[in-house]
Amino acid sequence: MFKKIMNVISVVVIVILVALVLFFLVSRIMGETPSFFGNYIFRVSSDSMEPTLKVGDVILVHSAEPEDIKNGDIVTYKSKSGSMYGREVTHRVVEDPEIKNGTYYYQTQGDAAGAPLDKKITYDQIEGKYVRKLEIIGKFFNFISTPVGVIVFVGAIILLFGYELISLIVSYKKIDSEE
Repeated sequence: MFKKIMNVISVVVIVILVALVLFFLVSRIMGETPSFFGNYIFRVSSDSMEPTLKVGDVILVHSAEPEDIKNGDIVTYKSKSGSMYGREVTHRVVEDPEIKNGTYYYQTQGDAAGAPLDKKITYDQIEGKYVRKLEIIGKFFNFISTPVGVIVFVGAIILLFGYELISLIVSYKKIDSEE
């Protein structure tokens, strides 16, 4: 019974890992940000939003309609200027949106003391609105980013694949011996 449960768990974990890797690779190759039903996961990479968001925090962002984004909301957008060109930036909307010829413009700024105002962004740059921090995923990601974490993560994958391979070999040997 234990062996059957381990086989099922191994297969499920392997299938999920392979599916996630393929999904993320295809999305990135196509130049898109991977999303699940309008939800995006980002990792904070600078201190521009401290103390609200710290470097290494993993956040959940959900797509939003232009009229749902207002002063005080935190948004993630794709930068079209400066050193962050083409990269995602997470900053706070600091003014009510401005609408010109049907286009929404937002003024954003980091929360860090002395952070300068960003260039105004348009709705088409916005990936979504901040929902919350993902504490457990953030801790896991930060752990596997360390040398010990990489060894543990790779070791777990090798053990799962190894266990599955050994199970297959044993099954084939049983089939051969029964014939």
